[in-house]
Amino acid sequence: MGRITLKPTENQNFILLGGDFAKALDFAHSQESEGNFEEACNVRYKAFQQIVDVLPEDEAVELDFSHQNTRAAIEIVYGSAVDNFLAGDVELSAAQLELLLECDSEDHIEATPQLALCYIALEEWECLEEILPDLGDKSAFKPLVEALAEYARTGAISAEALSALRRHRHLCEELKAAEHPANEAYLKDISSERPTQQALAREIYLRCEPLFLKYDGFLKAL
Repeated sequence: MGRITLKPTENQNFILLGGDFAKALDFAHSQESEGNFEEACNVRYKAFQQIVDVLPEDEAVELDFSHQNTRAAIEIVYGSAVDNFLAGDVELSAAQLELLLECDSEDHIEATPQLALCYIALEEWECLEEILPDLGDKSAFKPLVEALAEYARTGAISAEALSALRRHRHLCEELKAAEHPANEAYLKDISSERPTQQALAREIYLRCEPLFLKYDGFLKAL
């Protein structure tokens, strides 16, 4: 991918030069569309390693999300973190997401929800409590995370947690559905400019699915 350098900007942040991360990101997406998921994961992870190599170890740097190559690098780190979460390497996924939030303090890519799932899987409850306010009170994702964390800790779900979750009808319907296919219709819907509420609910389900398997009594408890 060529030599990669970290360059300061007049906006007191940094951009990544070299590497052509936008091209790497597009290639990973093309591999996914062809069903070559392992190759897509490998592309993202190799690019992630190159990004880490150029970042200083002793201090956090703020990356410029408005710069195309740098934005693509941020998206690659996030994608690789999701890959590792789904593959079961939750500690690595959490470390990648924590690094990402250090480099993108405004969380343009919305890494915090994925990090919350990692903390539940790792049962890092204090860490989870610290980021819960950042999930947003209007999001359907937050009440699900809170109910799931409560079940993982206690084996039960409180009436308060259930009441908060019931406010999000589409997500509740998705949680009760017998199947959750990531089929062509869903992929077209979720990638559109205005995804339907049904597609957004399915996206949340699919993101949380590894935890539904880990805490296999949760959905029945709901």
